[in-house]
Amino acid sequence: MPFKYRLEKVLKIREEELDTAILEMKKAEDHLRSVSHQLSVTTERRNELHSELIREGISHATLYVRRIKQLNEIIAKLEKDLQAAQDALIKAKEEVVEAKMRLEALKRHRQKKHKDFVDEENRKERIMLDEIGVSKHARELIESREE
Repeated sequence: MPFKYRLEKVLKIREEELDTAILEMKKAEDHLRSVSHQLSVTTERRNELHSELIREGISHATLYVRRIKQLNEIIAKLEKDLQAAQDALIKAKEEVVEAKMRLEALKRHRQKKHKDFVDEENRKERIMLDEIGVSKHARELIESREE
C-alpha cells in the first residue's frame, strides 16, 4: 500500500502561497528599481537645470527657479515613493520567509509521517515473516513426526 499524506492539499496550498509571495517580492523589487531610477533621472535633470541657471545668469532665472522648484517637489514625492517601495519590499521578503517556514514545517511533518508509515509497514512485514517462519517450522515438525 503506497503512502498517502493526508495533508497533501495543504502542502500544495502552502507551495502556492510561497510562489505567490516570491512573485510579490519580485514585483516589489521591480517597483523599487523603477522608483529609484525615476528619482535618479529627476535629480539629474534638476541638477542640469541648476547648472544651466548658473550659466545663463539672471536672464531667465524665474523660469529656471520655477522648474527647479517643480522638480524638487517631484523629487520629494519620489523619495516618499522610494521609502514606501522599500517598506513594501521588506514586507514582501518577510512574507516569503514566513511562507518558506510554514512550507518547511509541513514538509518535515510529511517526512515524519512517511517514516512512521515505512516503519509500520516494516513491522507488519516482520510479523508476517515471523508467522510464515513459525508455520513452516511447525509443518516441518509435523512432517518429521509422520515419517
